[in-house]
Amino acid sequence: MIYIIVAVLIAVIVVGIAGFMLLNNGEDKNETTPTPTPGPNVADATSLQFSANITSQGQTTEYMWYGTNLNSANVKLRVDFATYAYIFDASQEKSWMSTDSGATWTAGTFATDWSFWGTQWTDYTSKLGTWSGTGDVSYTNTAGEAIILFNIVVNPTIPDSTFATS
Repeated sequence: MIYIIVAVLIAVIVVGIAGFMLLNNGEDKNETTPTPTPGPNVADATSLQFSANITSQGQTTEYMWYGTNLNSANVKLRVDFATYAYIFDASQEKSWMSTDSGATWTAGTFATDWSFWGTQWTDYTSKLGTWSGTGDVSYTNTAGEAIILFNIVVNPTIPDSTFATS
């Protein structure tokens, strides 16, 4: 008789534990939810690389952007699209343009070139301020162009040759 009572008692305990585990899904309800790690901070980046697809009037053009020395007066930028490339050296206030994918370079007018391309860079990097560290950033600019920023890399090592014209 004692064996039957002990067996029933053990069965009740096992069933009770199993029921408790099922109701709690095996989780400790006293655990706190971990705080997500924030994504890379584009505003503090010293170098940045990303692509941008710009769709205007049904045509999409892909741009590749590179920037280095971003938190200094020695900012260097490069943008490539189709067979065109522009390089900017803010410390020297010089710009260069290539129409043959960088095979040959022509000196540009820094103030004019920087006014246009520097504004684009600023617009894109300000939108990247909301980037979580994964995925793309999509928006429509004031001109009605659909913009997708992707392949975003914060603080990559960008070779000096990226900003060379010879």
